[in-house]
Amino acid sequence: MEALPSLSATPVHAGARRAIVGLLLAALPVFLLFLGANSIWDANEAFYVETPRQMLLRGDYVTPVFNDAPRLNKPVLSYWIVAGLYHALGVSVTTERLGIGLGALGILLATFMVGRALRSTTTGLVAALLLATSPRFVMFARRIFIDIYITLFMSIALAGFVLAVRHPEHRRRYLLLMYVAIGLGVLTKGPIAVVIPVVVGALWCWRERRWPDARRWMIGPGLLVMIAIVAPWYALLVNTHGWTPLTSFVIGENLERYTNSMVPGDRPIWYYVQELLADLFLPWAPLLVVPLLTAWRRSGGGETSTHHAIRHLLWLWVVVFVGVFSLSQTKQDLYILPVAPAAAVLIADVLLSTRFTDGHRVLRVIVGLVGALCVICAPLMFWLFGSGYYVLPGIRLASLLLAAGGCGVIVAVLRHRGAAAVFVLAGTFVVFNYLFVVRILPGMERLKPVVPIAQLFAARAGASAQLGSYHLMLPSLVYYAGRPVRILDSEAQAVEFYADARGGWAMMSDTELRELQRVVPGLCVAARRPMFDAKLRDVLDRRPPADVLLVTNRCTPSP
Repeated sequence: MEALPSLSATPVHAGARRAIVGLLLAALPVFLLFLGANSIWDANEAFYVETPRQMLLRGDYVTPVFNDAPRLNKPVLSYWIVAGLYHALGVSVTTERLGIGLGALGILLATFMVGRALRSTTTGLVAALLLATSPRFVMFARRIFIDIYITLFMSIALAGFVLAVRHPEHRRRYLLLMYVAIGLGVLTKGPIAVVIPVVVGALWCWRERRWPDARRWMIGPGLLVMIAIVAPWYALLVNTHGWTPLTSFVIGENLERYTNSMVPGDRPIWYYVQELLADLFLPWAPLLVVPLLTAWRRSGGGETSTHHAIRHLLWLWVVVFVGVFSLSQTKQDLYILPVAPAAAVLIADVLLSTRFTDGHRVLRVIVGLVGALCVICAPLMFWLFGSGYYVLPGIRLASLLLAAGGCGVIVAVLRHRGAAAVFVLAGTFVVFNYLFVVRILPGMERLKPVVPIAQLFAARAGASAQLGSYHLMLPSLVYYAGRPVRILDSEAQAVEFYADARGGWAMMSDTELRELQRVVPGLCVAARRPMFDAKLRDVLDRRPPADVLLVTNRCTPSP
């Protein structure tokens, strides 16, 4: 890998800075617009919409409850955040998504802080721009509450430590920020919020020969801060439910997930490497190859030892995160989302040190290939979603935008105008993200089953009618129906469910209905909606997804 240019040889002129600020300001509003335009995503988001609603209804903020059952497999902070927003703004999907959007903006702020501490304000702005223009990050910021918030708190912890290294005269305040963020992270998702920072910090101290500095890290006071944040809820939980929920969480949600696969299909050990370099935050992720291979090399004159040390810390943050979870048997793509801010800063650092790729041939080729990928994906996207069953509004315009933006990137690269290539790519995805949020996401609603099924149930079923789910559960039904959904795991349970004098209404598949009709007479289909779980093969074959049925033994509409 060719060497990076000298830091002192890479000034950013005023016009480029204005373009960066303008693009970033244009990108930010998308995180807070049209938040209620699409219904809840099953299954993750449903828990963080309904459980806080139950907290308000029950007045119990110690025991999270979902579908009339305690939900103790995650700590409580995410539920508290949404419950607080509900209390202030009212219960709605928009309110819950406002919390996610604000968390995403907090991640961008933390990314800016890390980038500014690494090199300059411009580095922070570029890093935030890279993350803000990633369509996948925008998508995450509209559907995954807990992963956005664990990323937020871990990014703030990283920023606190980086700032303490950069500004030792203010070390205490930044270390306090770090310890508070780690404590909040533990109260959001558990031990991972402290394990990764400890491992990264230890490796960094060993590599940088900074073990003597550890006595200045306020470790004792920091532990007290974290305990003060985490312990009260756990103490109340143990007092209410005993030690079983705590041990089940530590063992089941952490050790068992790490040592046993809990997702269908085995994912290879290199799964997170491909996620990191391709899927994590396209279109910028492929550029991470260069800083990952060059972060430990000296970039030339003009750099300080502090800049080297922070760059090494960010490299360790990315590599340790990916390495730890690569050894996990349960692999979910969102597990490594907290590396995105550090990865964005490393890419921003390389872009600025190479005058936006003009001083680095390999980086320029990668940007050109990203532009070519946009051109290739444009007709493919239109072919998949421009007609037929899976047609989505706005796809034609989105495809034209990708093709035009990709061509602009290629032309700029060929003319050795690296800054123009990067700004065209960023501008393309600023507009793409607005199309995605305003047109494409709302267009998916016709493929989602829960809202119309809940509406039909409310119109036809009586107040005492039972609502169930037979070998199929879409958790958002609990929220939209406004009542518990009985889980039917066996044929015997289903028979008993429909034998109840109150009548029964249950979601199931066609296969389950055919099997059940043999033992339960008088069943009929009240509603039939697509499952919205189409596989890529279904899309390629133009094959509609399987249907979700609402099946009842009350086959005539109620008066």
